[in-house]
Amino acid sequence: MDKSASQEHIEEKREYPRIILDSPVNIHYKIHQLEAKIYDISPDGLQIRADRESLKKINPDNEEFTEKNSPLLDVTFCLKLYEMDMRVNALCRISYTNPLSEDDNKDVVYGLKFINFEGSGASQLEAYITQEMSTF
Repeated sequence: MDKSASQEHIEEKREYPRIILDSPVNIHYKIHQLEAKIYDISPDGLQIRADRESLKKINPDNEEFTEKNSPLLDVTFCLKLYEMDMRVNALCRISYTNPLSEDDNKDVVYGLKFINFEGSGASQLEAYITQEMSTF
């Protein structure tokens, strides 16, 4: 699949390697509970895939997100750390949204930046990434 120019620009700015992860993520935004899939994860954020209807609940007026107006999302997901499922709760800010492809009228890519973790979520994520990087 070809990457758009904006996706390539985002990848050039990445500070950390990404771990591919096909896992569900629950998103809470205002009164909405949304489900999506994590595509990849890093120490500073994650990329998720969700349907366009979810995006309409978060951004009904289709505004372009900036640092000032980007919504905050509560996300919950599980990581398999040393054969144990570890639940991680985090507060994220939307960095970008893009259609998955021009042909696909259903899915949207969201780039989320971690703002804060609940409990030991940050250390669990760090341990997970270390674990996964050691298998390369």
